[in-house]
Amino acid sequence: MKAEQIINEWPSHLPWLNQSQSDLIFPSDSYYLLYFWSMSCPNCHQLTDQVLQDKKGMNVKVIGVHVPYIEEEKSVEVVSTYALDRGITIPIVLDQNYEIVTTCHVKGIPSFCLLSQYGQIVAKTMGDVGWGKMVKKIKGL
Repeated sequence: MKAEQIINEWPSHLPWLNQSQSDLIFPSDSYYLLYFWSMSCPNCHQLTDQVLQDKKGMNVKVIGVHVPYIEEEKSVEVVSTYALDRGITIPIVLDQNYEIVTTCHVKGIPSFCLLSQYGQIVAKTMGDVGWGKMVKKIKGL
C-alpha cells in the first residue's frame, strides 16, 4: 500500500478519554495504531481484550477510536463508564461524527489503521484475521 498523508493533527473538538489529545502530536517518536471499535459491536468485545493484551509487546501507541452505532454512544459519560468497567486504559477518541473514520476510509469495524510517525497510513486491516496481519506488520517495523 502506498503511504498517504492523512493526519497532521488530531481534531481538537473531539472528546478524549484516558489522555489529552494535545499529548499526541505529529511528527511522533513512534507509530500510532488506530483501533476502530464500538460498544455495540459484538466482535469488538472479544477483539478489544486481544488488542489490549497484544499491545504490551508492541512499539506503537495504540489509540481506540470509538465509532458510535447509536446516538447514546455519542455520550462521553456512557463510553467512559464502559471503558472503566472493561478496564480499557488506552487513549480513546470519540469519533462522534465519523471524521476519523472518513479520513482513514474505514468501511467497517473492528478495523485497524497503522500510521507512521508523520501521520501517513502505512497499513489497514479489518476483523480478527486482520488483527493477526496487523500484529505481524507491527513486529516487522
